[in-house]
Amino acid sequence: MFSWFGTGCLAHGFPLGGEEFALFAYGPPDGLESTWTEPTLLEGLWACLEKAEPRLHKLGELATHVKCVPVQEFQALDDWVDDSGRMLLIGEAAHPYPAGAIQTTAMAVEDGAVLAKLFSHLRLEEQISPFLYAFETLRQSRCTAVGTKEFSDIYFMTMPPGEQQEGRDQHFRGRRDRGLNVLDADSFEDETPQWTEIKEVFGYDAEDEADNWWQEWGLLRERAAGRVDTSEGSYGTIVVQHQVCV
Repeated sequence: MFSWFGTGCLAHGFPLGGEEFALFAYGPPDGLESTWTEPTLLEGLWACLEKAEPRLHKLGELATHVKCVPVQEFQALDDWVDDSGRMLLIGEAAHPYPAGAIQTTAMAVEDGAVLAKLFSHLRLEEQISPFLYAFETLRQSRCTAVGTKEFSDIYFMTMPPGEQQEGRDQHFRGRRDRGLNVLDADSFEDETPQWTEIKEVFGYDAEDEADNWWQEWGLLRERAAGRVDTSEGSYGTIVVQHQVCV
């Protein structure tokens, strides 16, 4: 992944395979806003990258189609589960991220993994609501934390001139001059804050989180309802009856 910092603007991009390359450029409004389904003028991207360094400027010139959407921060939903206990919001319907956010797709995949893992224990209809609320409990804090980081990264990379921007740049230059990259720890550090953040984001295992909930709370509910053999710690034998007609 490649990133460029700027004053009130930024860009990051990554190869998609073959000769395709995805480029996200952030800049001030220019009146050329469109939607994800409607293209906008290439001139808007070129103007945004006009003062960029040559490599980034060239990438902009190679673009064949452009979408321009606003970066919006939506109010967080308190509840993802309907009062009926039968309907659930997932993905960006529950936790929308800013346009171009790195973790948008990953969060949707994690949602699916947690939901699938929880419902792998489904035996009765009355378990549906508890599983949906368990999903909400497991995912809200994770998705909120990742969303906060996405917006923080945008601000960090687009800082206006000032003390914060100067401090950021001096920090990076100092590490460069000492032969360290952003993630290398100093001699007095176990790890950098940036590396800690990366571990928290990429070290998360959605299925493990769902399994932990099942072991700590799901089985407890099933035992209380008398649906689990406490001596074995699992469900008893399920008899399936079927009739075949020829």
